[in-house]
Amino acid sequence: MKRAMVYVASIFVLFLFAVTTFGAGPDTFKNYSADMETTTAQGSFTSKIFFKDGKMRMESNTQGRKSINIIRPDKKVIWMLMVDSKTYMEIPVDMSKQDIQSKLHDPNIKTDKEFIANEVVDKHPTKKYHLTITTDGKKEKSGYIWEATDLGNFTVKYESEDKKMTTVWKNIKTGGVTDSVFELPAGYKKMDMPAMPGMGGGPMKQKR
Repeated sequence: MKRAMVYVASIFVLFLFAVTTFGAGPDTFKNYSADMETTTAQGSFTSKIFFKDGKMRMESNTQGRKSINIIRPDKKVIWMLMVDSKTYMEIPVDMSKQDIQSKLHDPNIKTDKEFIANEVVDKHPTKKYHLTITTDGKKEKSGYIWEATDLGNFTVKYESEDKKMTTVWKNIKTGGVTDSVFELPAGYKKMDMPAMPGMGGGPMKQKR
């Protein structure tokens, strides 16, 4: 169950990143790193995120357990790394449904932003919007975003519609992210994916 939750979290973070691109300048999100502070009913979590040319890496430390998720659209996989055991799982992903650029340019996906107020988030002047995403006329996602006007309208805060989850991007640095952070580190062993509804896999076991 915990593995499944991590998988769902990985996909959701991908959606969150897609949200950050709406309204941002075309070069703002091609190469950057930032800290992500997420608050939910279960508690607060801090992650480090790296992004470059569609590839993404998120490093998390939850309840003393370190994990790394690497999303590789070019390879159509997500790698989930368990740092303590030096193992990883590989999840095949249909990136045609998840690809950020596809979301931005798909004519069937419509995003509506309604301006609410000017606010300051982590010392950045921002514009707060209510965001609604519809696909083929059907509402899929909605929530609130804060775009930093001093960062080319980069989204620095997201809040879910029910206000049960909030994510703030801090310490944003553009450029300097190398390709090596999106590769599997040496010495890690591959694990089989556990069985989950709608996915392949079986009992978790280590590849030798």
